[in-house]
Amino acid sequence: MAYEEKTDWLPDDPINEDDVNRWEKGIKDAHTDMAAHKNDMNNPHNTTKAQIGLGNVDNVQQAAKKDFDKHEQDQVRHVTEEEREKWNKGQLSKITKDDGQPMFNITSDFHTELLNYPTLTYFSYTGTPLNSPGGSGRGFWTCSDSKLNGHVIVVTNDNKTFRKTLLNGIWSNWVELETTEGAQTKVNAHADISDIHVTQAEKDKWNNSQLFKITADNGQGKLYLSETDDFHKIVPQNTGLVHFASAPNTLNGPGTSVRGLWTINATGNYGQIIAFDNTNKTYRKTISGGIWSDWIELETTAGAEEKVSNHAKDSAIHITSVERSKWNGAQLTKITSDIGGVSIAANEGEDILQKIIDQGRGMGTFYAHGKAVNAPSPFSIRGVFHLTSQSTEGKGMFGWVLATDYRNNVFTNYYDGSTVAWQGWNKVETETSAQAKADKALADAKNYVDSNYTNNKLTVLTGSNAIQDARTSGNEYPAGLTFMDIGANNTTGYPLTYGIVKNEKHSNYRFTQYFYGTGNESSSYFANTGSWIRHWWADSGWTAWHKISGFAHANIRANSIQYLNKANHTKIQFKRKIKDSHNAFDTNNSRFVAPNDGMFLVGVGLYMINTPAYINFHLKLYLNGSLYKPIDHKRGDFVDKQNEMYLGLNGNVTVPMNKGDYIEIYCYCNYSGDDRRGVSDFNELYNYIDIQELGGLNYPTV
Repeated sequence: MAYEEKTDWLPDDPINEDDVNRWEKGIKDAHTDMAAHKNDMNNPHNTTKAQIGLGNVDNVQQAAKKDFDKHEQDQVRHVTEEEREKWNKGQLSKITKDDGQPMFNITSDFHTELLNYPTLTYFSYTGTPLNSPGGSGRGFWTCSDSKLNGHVIVVTNDNKTFRKTLLNGIWSNWVELETTEGAQTKVNAHADISDIHVTQAEKDKWNNSQLFKITADNGQGKLYLSETDDFHKIVPQNTGLVHFASAPNTLNGPGTSVRGLWTINATGNYGQIIAFDNTNKTYRKTISGGIWSDWIELETTAGAEEKVSNHAKDSAIHITSVERSKWNGAQLTKITSDIGGVSIAANEGEDILQKIIDQGRGMGTFYAHGKAVNAPSPFSIRGVFHLTSQSTEGKGMFGWVLATDYRNNVFTNYYDGSTVAWQGWNKVETETSAQAKADKALADAKNYVDSNYTNNKLTVLTGSNAIQDARTSGNEYPAGLTFMDIGANNTTGYPLTYGIVKNEKHSNYRFTQYFYGTGNESSSYFANTGSWIRHWWADSGWTAWHKISGFAHANIRANSIQYLNKANHTKIQFKRKIKDSHNAFDTNNSRFVAPNDGMFLVGVGLYMINTPAYINFHLKLYLNGSLYKPIDHKRGDFVDKQNEMYLGLNGNVTVPMNKGDYIEIYCYCNYSGDDRRGVSDFNELYNYIDIQELGGLNYPTV
């Protein structure tokens, strides 16, 4: 039959065998006609030279130049670059043979033969090759370059359609695809079977019914416990709600034949039993955490009322309104859980202190695993906490924590909400342990003193016994080794205003006193480190304080050009601090102020600007505003032919100073000519003042 096209396809139209056969017949006829036409070399269209513009061309002669140019400009017969590029982007791989027939025919194995064509390919098969869906047919196959993923669809000659997938090298089974009409027919046929479907009313009814059986099918007890059965074993094995009956002497029973109900959780650890005997008595039994209670006989209404009446008459165990008011003013906030356990708990990895803060204001109990964060013991602890206030975010503020472990160790901690910090766990000694340590410490101290000292007056002087005035006569001090705290901003003659004094007094003629600074070097208290010594002789009194540790030192540099006034003394400015142990050098006025009495070594170096002419440099140290010592001197005529030259002024001097004395560096300069002289900024390492405290005594005048 001739090919007839169909132009009224709808999206859900099924494809049947006639459609495929019609396509195949049309493709075959077209290929047959095309092949016959292509092989016909006898001018089947009877085209003449005149029809193609060659009527005047001789059969053996070449075309004229103008005709050749005309042919060359004919864009109908020639292919443009754009057309070639467009066609090259089209379908270049073949999915059929030249005659439109399948590219290949599968004869042995679908899985093997399909993988020989890793592109979109039209194929056929006959019979039942291995791994085929059965029945002859034709289909399409597409595969990735890796040959690991692909899809195949087959239309058989009996009008069935199948699909198969290759995913990561694994083939799926064949899946038959249903037509819309076929699928709907099956759904309709299934939907009409009312015996296997339920209505919404039935579903609602069943969902609201008892879905777990608590009785046997006949309504009797689901379980019967014989005399050899054991309530404690049978009940945990049958969780949920169960209706039961038992023999009179069932193990761990109430001692009589009963019927009743029990309910128990899924783990068999928690539950209750209620049972009734034939004498109108009711019994109850409970399991909690795997532990069974005894059977308890429940009271009847009449019996309960009688007992309540008798109980109500017992005034000794009832409270009055006054008592109730009193107790209502007592501790009413809960510090445990409802069952008496802890109010909070921290497991391994959880922060117990943070959990306490998160509780907010109030008092409570807690438990912490031994490996909980911020637990004070490697063992599990229990304790109590109390936070007195809370933040706007509901977090606890100021309060304390008390904890114990199973080894009877006791720990305390305190939370300071103003700094948002715990103060740290402190282990509290028991009375016995503390007393044992105190006894041992006392015994050790006595043994040490008895072994190392001949007098027993090694003590700390406190209160009125502590001598706060440094001017007090040494005769007033007790004999032996004594200690005193010096504070309250003391200005009576001790080296610093705060410190500790140690007295080593053998007699009024053998007495040495030591002063130790507090060591506070924070903020502006740079000078609160050091040790001093002085001596007492009854006839001559106290010596001056001699510093024996914590000596001051400073290294300051000049890092800019400083021109000197001609024929005058100019103060040298040192502005850059490298070291200053006691913050004693003031860069605002270039002065070093002695932090205490002592001997100081001062080293100075300057790199001076000079030119070939007469020059007189005189480097000097001033003490308290007056010349104390010259350091270096350079004077003479410089005739170097260069435009400019430099020279160094260097020297070291010792200076005895009392606390508060100050030193400065001046340079006298006089010269010929108009070229200014001064301190160079060539390298600040050459311009310095170094000060080192050598000893803590300003030696007396000879």
